[in-house]
Amino acid sequence: MTSRSKTIYLKDNQTLTDWVRAELNDKLSNRNRAVHMATDMGVTNITLHRFIHGKSVKSEFYDKAFNYLLK
Repeated sequence: MTSRSKTIYLKDNQTLTDWVRAELNDKLSNRNRAVHMATDMGVTNITLHRFIHGKSVKSEFYDKAFNYLLK
């Protein structure tokens, strides 16, 4: 098992959830659509859509999101 690390710098009054949302939004493009990102993350498209639009998601989503962002 390999270990990976990532340093996260949060702005004043920025939450970890805000950071994850911003990082995922930055990775979205015409070529990398949300449906493809959701498949790569191993979550449903609606779950990713809910998160991107500020709705609550289960904690398993955050685990999958971090693993996706560490790739």
